[in-house]
Amino acid sequence: MKKIRKHLNLSQQELALLLNTSRSAIAMYEKGLRDLPAAAALKWMQLQLQWQQDQRKPNLLRLHQSAHLTVQQEQSLMLLNAQEQRAAARTVTITQQLSVLEKRHRLLLQKLYFLKELLAESPAHSRHAALLKNRMQHTLISLAECSPACRQLLAFQLQVLTARQKAALAGKVILLQQG
Repeated sequence: MKKIRKHLNLSQQELALLLNTSRSAIAMYEKGLRDLPAAAALKWMQLQLQWQQDQRKPNLLRLHQSAHLTVQQEQSLMLLNAQEQRAAARTVTITQQLSVLEKRHRLLLQKLYFLKELLAESPAHSRHAALLKNRMQHTLISLAECSPACRQLLAFQLQVLTARQKAALAGKVILLQQG
């Protein structure tokens, strides 16, 4: 696996994304410590078969191992690398935002339940009850800012970014197979 991965100029992380598995699974497979998951193994066999078929095709660029990619291929590769890096960086940012929102949502729910309990124990028209109602309203407003819909939107953005990374990787594989 490592030989073909290196020939395609893919990192373990990039191959893991292509095979829809983890980088550690790739590393352990390359060391002979673990088998690939069935779905990843099937994708790997398909990629390996494609690579072997490409190796058998007569190709002037392959006959001259020192030949470089065309200028257009190099530019495309640079753009794909940049796209992949931007998507990876944005993935980290959104993952952090999602984590913060989930934590904030849990804390605000706890606060809301606590305020409700305090309100139930307070005299109905007291100043303390009015203060608690005011705090509950502020808490509800804050909860709306980290609602399930907001968290779902971030989760969707993560899926889109993962798809962009995979598409960039697939494009790189195609370019490198041509070269």
